[in-house]
Amino acid sequence: MSRWVLLSLMVLLLSGCALQRQVPGTSVAWDQRRAELSALSDWDLNARLAVKSADQGGQGRLDWQQRAAEARLNVSGPFGMGAYEIRFNADEILVTDGNGEVTAAYTGADAADRFLQSQLGWSFPAISSRYWLLGVPAPGLPYRERFDDEGWLVAIEQQGWSVRYDGFKQHQDIWLPRKLSLENASGRLRLVVDKFSAMAGAGGP
Repeated sequence: MSRWVLLSLMVLLLSGCALQRQVPGTSVAWDQRRAELSALSDWDLNARLAVKSADQGGQGRLDWQQRAAEARLNVSGPFGMGAYEIRFNADEILVTDGNGEVTAAYTGADAADRFLQSQLGWSFPAISSRYWLLGVPAPGLPYRERFDDEGWLVAIEQQGWSVRYDGFKQHQDIWLPRKLSLENASGRLRLVVDKFSAMAGAGGP
């Protein structure tokens, strides 16, 4: 009986250590970072983007502006010729071209996903990607994280997608992904983050 008690205590201690895993070179726990970035409501991100699927691919730029539940993306390249502005939240999406003309509009809980299905030919969880870009799982959904031997996050698996991270970089004292790829059986998106800024007083770090 005492052996089982000892083993149980060891398991609990090891689990506690895992929960206290820290961002290398800092005193910030990954749990703390995850909670703070999940609560971060207002931020801007600029990145280079590449999309690949079985029958198409392309490169372009992505400028993402997040304001609470509303996202505004300026995209050029893989979503068609020229530049497009995409605005979406959990219930609707509106797409305008470089001349300000509406080219697509969808409503419903999966509006953004259906638009991307029409453009890419495969479904993509757009709402969750706002969190994956920051290096955290989407809240309220099952996920699995993987870390390397040095303690850096290397992957998040969620909603049938594998989000892989190739290094982190500090932006305004926040450790954010430098490069990442989002993959499933249908396709892959790769991003290189050039710039990130969090709005003052927006919550989070």
